[in-house]
Amino acid sequence: MTKKKKKKLTKRAVIISAFLVIISVFAGVAYVYGIDYYRKYYTCPTVAIDYNRFPVSGIDISAHQGNVDWKLVADSKVSFAFLKATEGAGFVDKMFETNWKEAKKRNIIVGAYHFFKFNKDGRIQAQNFISTVKLTENDLPPVVDFEASYGNRLGKYNAKQIQKQLLKCLRELEKHYKCKPIIYTNVESYTKFIKGNFDEYPLWLCKLCNEPNKNTQWKFWQYTHKGSVPGIKGNVDMNIFNGSYSDFVNFIYKSHGKNTKKNAKTQNRPTNRRNPQNTARKA
Repeated sequence: MTKKKKKKLTKRAVIISAFLVIISVFAGVAYVYGIDYYRKYYTCPTVAIDYNRFPVSGIDISAHQGNVDWKLVADSKVSFAFLKATEGAGFVDKMFETNWKEAKKRNIIVGAYHFFKFNKDGRIQAQNFISTVKLTENDLPPVVDFEASYGNRLGKYNAKQIQKQLLKCLRELEKHYKCKPIIYTNVESYTKFIKGNFDEYPLWLCKLCNEPNKNTQWKFWQYTHKGSVPGIKGNVDMNIFNGSYSDFVNFIYKSHGKNTKKNAKTQNRPTNRRNPQNTARKA
């Protein structure tokens, strides 16, 4: 092997080694940052909720929680429950019908949510929900769960295309139920897709570890995934409404275009409900 060739191979080896070192450094930084982000966002201590400010608390569940003892849930002072109904173009949560019936039987105010899929037509997704959920003026507005996670990736769809399908879904639901749907989302998805584009829709924000920014006009706040409620095995998502119980009642009926004065029975429900026996330690 000539000296020139050896020198060329040595130079190539140095370049490759330097490149691998750089990649390793970036990978290490990304790993450390990722672990740090996870610890701060998902494993931080649960937010200390001021129930004088936020007296109306609730839960959201799906079939993942299994069979729920709704009597125990009601006895624990849960005011409302969002129940998963549908997902995508054809999926229906197997526990929705049972949960809906049993929660209502225990005088818990209920709402239903649809998990929005980025790769499905928005109008078809709305029809999946509509064919599954029958709402009354006593129920919370329909909810669209919009998250850039759990299998939802941009892929071949850009943000504008996804927002277009989300708008189709929202409008179809609004047309059918005669009220504006609630948008559930997390901070990242809110910032990237929702903020400034869908501000006319009530916001249910997932914000773990600390209270949402005061400039964020949220109606519901999901503050932990690690709540504990009698009657439900394992962890459960915990939420609060942004206002008093009277505000909560007014929100429901105004959403449906109704006069709250005609609904004295619901208005007379106790206003001193507190958080259920939430033993959450981490969010």
